[in-house]
Amino acid sequence: MKKLPQDAVIFMLLKLPLNSLLRFKSVSKFWYTLILSETFFKLHLKCTTPKKDEFILFIRTLREDDPDKFTSIASFFSVDDKNNLTTLFPDVDVTHLTSTSCTIFNELIGPCHGLITLTDSDIIIVLNPGTRKYVVIPERPFECPKGYYRYIEAVAFGFDSIVNDYKIIKLSDVYWDPPTDDRGPRGSRVEIYNLSIDSWREHNIEFSSIYFTHCSEIYYKEAVHWFTIQDDLVILCFDISSEIFRTMELPSVCTDLNGPRYGLAVLNDSLVLMSYPDSMCSIGHTENLLNIWMMKEYGESESWISIRTISPLPIPIESALVIWKDYLLLPQTQTGYLISYDLNSDEVKEFNLNGHRESLRAIKYIE
Repeated sequence: MKKLPQDAVIFMLLKLPLNSLLRFKSVSKFWYTLILSETFFKLHLKCTTPKKDEFILFIRTLREDDPDKFTSIASFFSVDDKNNLTTLFPDVDVTHLTSTSCTIFNELIGPCHGLITLTDSDIIIVLNPGTRKYVVIPERPFECPKGYYRYIEAVAFGFDSIVNDYKIIKLSDVYWDPPTDDRGPRGSRVEIYNLSIDSWREHNIEFSSIYFTHCSEIYYKEAVHWFTIQDDLVILCFDISSEIFRTMELPSVCTDLNGPRYGLAVLNDSLVLMSYPDSMCSIGHTENLLNIWMMKEYGESESWISIRTISPLPIPIESALVIWKDYLLLPQTQTGYLISYDLNSDEVKEFNLNGHRESLRAIKYIE
């Protein structure tokens, strides 16, 4: 190896997956220093990876022996040529997300440079699926003023390419707690955690309340996206670098709050919007179909186009989780099981993977 030019060594290493790089750190001091260098890290991130190397991570919540206690499990899968799930690694018991309350808030955020954030609103974990190691982010001490209470709206995670640092953002509402059943006046709070300095700070900026629906949060174009209501339903974006909120309008037919649910995903490297029946509503109040719209020009609300309608839905679904490999839609059924819908062939498969109703989350990632 000493006879190989350094450029050739770098070129070879850039083609290797994460697990191989971790092993090859011990080959020599030069390799160790190179692989852990910031320059190599950035080059490795820019290397294009084919769709066949794209994996999937599921978080599912299961009941323990105690009927009021739940445990969160991370499962890792690939898919074969027949769209069958193949286990990549043993499950990871994310014990820090064990809760004594219903965990339908559990969210997956990312991926961002191969890292994913898991949260149940109280606990925040940053996970590297490639190594299956994770760290628990320290909770920022928050003293709610006397007579007020705090409600966590959302948690975000992303990379700031300007300062070269990862950030976690926590959005909260602070309400005056009068001696009645009605909430008092609302105040918003934004808190930002910088990973490099292991520190939380407050960001004095207002935001609209998050309109929570399952699997509606997505990290894309160095921004995190949710839904919010401003006269109509719109997409609320938080730019990780500028730390500024902005909004994008939905297609004009997608502002009904009394019928379908909405979700966000990425398809063919474009932002897509999905609408599907609300399981809490009868079919008479919401159509039994799933629509997919694509935003052709990111940030341009006028560029939404309808690209697919699935009607009728073959199985009643609870939530649309993710679109994998640009053709495989993965929803969770109302009975808690994972199914796949092939957007090319219309084939439906049900997998032996389930979780507590409304708890299944999925995210696609590349090491």
